[in-house]
Amino acid sequence: MTTELSTAYLGLKLETPIIVGACPLTLEPEKVRQMVDAGAGAIVLPSILQEQLDFQRLKDQDPDGAVQRSGYQPQQDEFNGGPVAYLQTLAKLKDCCSAPVIANLSGTSRGSWLEFANEVEANGADAIELNWRSGVTGPTESSDHIESRLLDLVKELRQRVSIPVAVKLTQHFTNIAAVASKLEKLGVDGLILFAHRPHWDVCVDRMQWNIRWELTPQQSLGAILEGIVHARTGAGKVSIAASGGIRTGEGAVKAMVAGADAVMIASEIYRAGPDAIRNILQGIRAFLDASRFQSLAEFLADRPVPDLCSDRLMHMEYVDPLIRTNDYPDPTPAPTHGRCDSFGHRIP
Repeated sequence: MTTELSTAYLGLKLETPIIVGACPLTLEPEKVRQMVDAGAGAIVLPSILQEQLDFQRLKDQDPDGAVQRSGYQPQQDEFNGGPVAYLQTLAKLKDCCSAPVIANLSGTSRGSWLEFANEVEANGADAIELNWRSGVTGPTESSDHIESRLLDLVKELRQRVSIPVAVKLTQHFTNIAAVASKLEKLGVDGLILFAHRPHWDVCVDRMQWNIRWELTPQQSLGAILEGIVHARTGAGKVSIAASGGIRTGEGAVKAMVAGADAVMIASEIYRAGPDAIRNILQGIRAFLDASRFQSLAEFLADRPVPDLCSDRLMHMEYVDPLIRTNDYPDPTPAPTHGRCDSFGHRIP
C-alpha cells in the first residue's frame, strides 16, 4: 500500500508536498514533464520582473527614456523569456502539465505593472506568487514604511485577481509573526519562507563589492525552520511553503513539523536533476511508514503549534542552548585533500 502524500497548498490539492521553486528550469516543458513524473506536486515559473513590465508599457510612449525610467535590461528577457513568451509558456504548460502551475511576479511597489497579474490569470495560472523586493533603502526610511509598501502592494494584487496569492518574504523583518498576521488579514493565501538572496562579496583588489547568485548553501535549513515557527504563530491558517536548504526527506519532514504545508526545492534539482524529487519523496514516505500516521495529511493535522510568546520558549531559544553544552559542532564540510584542476575537480 502506497502512503498518501497529498497536501493542500493555497487551497489547491497537490499530489505531493514537493513544489519546484521559481527558476528557469520550469520554462522548459520537457524538463517540467520530467519533474512532474518524478513526483513534483506543483511548479513555479521564474519571476517576471516589474522592470520588464514597466518597460513594455513605456517603450511606445517614450522610446528614448523607457530603459532608464524602467530599469530594464535585455538580459532580463533571457532569464524568463520576456512578458509575451512568459504567457505563451504558461498556456503551454497548462495544456501539458497535470500539476498546478504558479506564476511568479517580482517587484517592489504598486503600479500599472500589476495589470500583468490579470493576464497570467487569464492564461490559466493556478495561483500567483509575489516575490517582493524591498529594494535598497535609505537611513530615513523606517521599518514601518517599508512594511507598509509591502502591504499596499499585496492589497492591490489581492484585489486584482481571484486566484490564490502567496507572498515570498525575506528574513529581514524584525517581527515575521506580525507581518504574517497582517498579510493573512489582507486575504493572502500563503507565504513562502524564504526568498533566496544573492551572495554579496568584496573584491579586495578593485575595492568594490560584487553580487552573484549561488545555489542555496547546504547548511541553511536551520534559519528557515526558525522563521517558519515564528511565522506560523502569526498566521494560523494560511499555507506555508518552506524554501531554502531542503535536500532530503528528513529536511522536508523537519520543515513540515515546524509548520510548513509544502516544501520548495530548486537548488537540489540543479545538483541532482529530477531524482532529487524522488529521493526527497522516498524519505518522506519512509518516515510516514515508520510512524503511526496513515497519510501525510494526518501527520500535518497532528503537528503541535508552539506558543512562542511564553517565557519558557523565549528562554529556550537562546539561553538553554547556550548553557547546555560546551561541545560546539562545526558544520563546515571537511576539507578535501589532493590536487584539483581550475574547476575544482580532483586530479587522480
